[in-house]
Amino acid sequence: MKSFLVIGNIVGSGLFALWLAYHFASGPLVVGRTDAIIGETDFFLLLPVWGAGAFLVWRYFLKKGWGSVTYMDIVLTNVTLWLTIPVGFYVSTMFI
Repeated sequence: MKSFLVIGNIVGSGLFALWLAYHFASGPLVVGRTDAIIGETDFFLLLPVWGAGAFLVWRYFLKKGWGSVTYMDIVLTNVTLWLTIPVGFYVSTMFI
């Protein structure tokens, strides 16, 4: 059950980060470029920031072992994984 929670959260937050990066790269902030599908590729910098967070979360659980992980550890690390998305968005908007 613990591994399902962690893997499901990594996959879910990854899909959300991918959707968010694609939405902002092709959507509301790209006003003047009508000929391109993806107008502002800097928003895809969100994905490496999220990927680093996902890697650190996965490494933490593999190093600690599934048997000794508490549910509070799972909640705290999953919250920090979801917080990497706004951090990645902030980093990507610094290059626009």
